Amino acid sequence: MKEKNVKNIFIALLIGLLISALGVGIWLAFWVKDEISAKEQVTRELENDYKSALMDSLEAVSEMENDLAKLLVATDEKTGALIAVDAYKNAGIASEAVSRMPIDGYAHTDLMKYLNQVGEFCVSYVRVANSGNSVTAYDKQIEALYSCATNIRAQLAEATEKSGEKGYSIVKNIEAGDYISIGSGEMQIEFPTVIYDGPFSDSDNKREWKGLPEVEISEKEALALAREKLGIEGSIVGVSGGDAVMYEIEGVSDGNEAYASITKRGGIIASAFINSAGTGVEKNEAITLAKKYAYELGYCDCMTAVWYLESDGIAVVNLAPLTDGVIYYPDLVKIKIGGGKLLGVEACGYCANHCQRKFPVARMTPDSARKCVSKKLAVDNVRLTVIPKGATEVLCYEIACHYKSLDYFVYVDAHNGATVEIFRVIDDEQGKMVF
Repeated sequence: MKEKNVKNIFIALLIGLLISALGVGIWLAFWVKDEISAKEQVTRELENDYKSALMDSLEAVSEMENDLAKLLVATDEKTGALIAVDAYKNAGIASEAVSRMPIDGYAHTDLMKYLNQVGEFCVSYVRVANSGNSVTAYDKQIEALYSCATNIRAQLAEATEKSGEKGYSIVKNIEAGDYISIGSGEMQIEFPTVIYDGPFSDSDNKREWKGLPEVEISEKEALALAREKLGIEGSIVGVSGGDAVMYEIEGVSDGNEAYASITKRGGIIASAFINSAGTGVEKNEAITLAKKYAYELGYCDCMTAVWYLESDGIAVVNLAPLTDGVIYYPDLVKIKIGGGKLLGVEACGYCANHCQRKFPVARMTPDSARKCVSKKLAVDNVRLTVIPKGATEVLCYEIACHYKSLDYFVYVDAHNGATVEIFRVIDDEQGKMVF
């Protein structure tokens, strides 16, 4: 009897363990199923988001292409301006949609640049059309923009059609490193440039750095310069090539992370950054300090402020040499000031271009230069400058002017009055010209 009871207990325990194991198995099955379902749900949502962005991009680019096609045959400036406004809006919508698409980095940058070009072109076109001037000079540009839009629309249409095929997954392709590739191709479109931190602040210096002395410095001398001029205690982390050979230095300054790039030829500080927050700054003080630091860092002693920008307690002052009444924009130096201290330098333009020049005396006068801009523009200031233009430099009169709430900087050739460059300022956050 006793053995029978033990046997019954054993059987009961075994059944209990089997039931428990079965329960755990069922729970694990449901848990795994829930996890798989959750992952599939996320994947489906991401897939839908990508497809939505793709279709939105196609729709907006198609509308923009249609607008550009109509602009090609617009019979008068008024009609053209209305069409250009629509193209501007659709370029903006397309830009937002493209930003949500899984495009590879290079193609994404290329495509966004094109859409921005369309927007800026439309603003320029509308400004000219509304001023009553002829827009026939824009015909070739419209042709180029339209041709590019047609190409992009075709690529988007193909990608959209492919995304709808059975079994095709954008998400899985991305996981495999296969991004959607849509580019605009190389284009050269000229129209008034939008400036962000002063005229010629991003000029192309990809030519021989003629501003560097021939004598070369050692790594030890570069570290000594970083310590003496910037207060950076650090080490050489690399030697870069490209336009000029430079020592790359990383370290600390007053307990803050810091970086400097010093040219091997001449030992010129091409750039520097000290990671410290701003604590407020006053404009005149910042400009005075910027000139002081520029001199102490070894740049020429004739630097003058041409542009001022303040944000989050940090000021960026753009300096350029002023020699014999002429401002040399190619030799630009940017000085970042915060809390009365030097927080950054960018002087690649100076390193690349600073040298002795000799230009013929300007044939035009400031008064005659004023007459070269639209009568709608109210002139605020005129001064003689040298500006970069492609691989050359041009002696120009810089004419700062405004129309209603829009600020412009027009550069006319100092010898014949021809317009060489036009800049416009979008908003106050871009900074202000210093006269």
